[in-house]
Amino acid sequence: MSATYPDKIQFFRRMIQLPSTVRQRFIEAGWEPERLATVSDAVPAGHPARDVFESFSGLTVVPDQEGEECAPNDLWFCEWFRDNPTTDSVARTWNALLDTQLFAIAEVHRGHSVMYIATDGRCFGSSSIHDAFYFEGGSFTEAVERSLLGRRARPLLRPDQDAVRLYGDEFRADSPGVYHYR
Repeated sequence: MSATYPDKIQFFRRMIQLPSTVRQRFIEAGWEPERLATVSDAVPAGHPARDVFESFSGLTVVPDQEGEECAPNDLWFCEWFRDNPTTDSVARTWNALLDTQLFAIAEVHRGHSVMYIATDGRCFGSSSIHDAFYFEGGSFTEAVERSLLGRRARPLLRPDQDAVRLYGDEFRADSPGVYHYR
């Protein structure tokens, strides 16, 4: 499915702006501003996941320095989320709690976690190793910068959780680093 010229103009108007701190990493991964990848119909028009996939699907972006607060992460952007029981289960749970529609947009740190984007553009992550879900940023731009530069995310707790472990630390509802979504 190829985009027509007016469609491309519309795309460039809403194109994601990459922060200068990580832009070169995306360029080295093969990204260019005119890039327009094909996206399946499983991703609804108007959801920010569609913009992410149109710009970055198929790219693996790797960090080029040590992390500022924790290990930096590589990001592999792909639509692999479809029919994946783990990501489907995580998305269903957190869609209800956050009152949004999450799409998995990237495999993080060679499969150790997954990055999601919500309808409003906020980004979240979930560990593939343990039961942790966390806030990556208020926008895609903030989330990729946090991940590639090794900045810590903020854990969320489900109503059935008293605590969650992230970065080797235990977080409870009253911990200062917890992201409160309600």
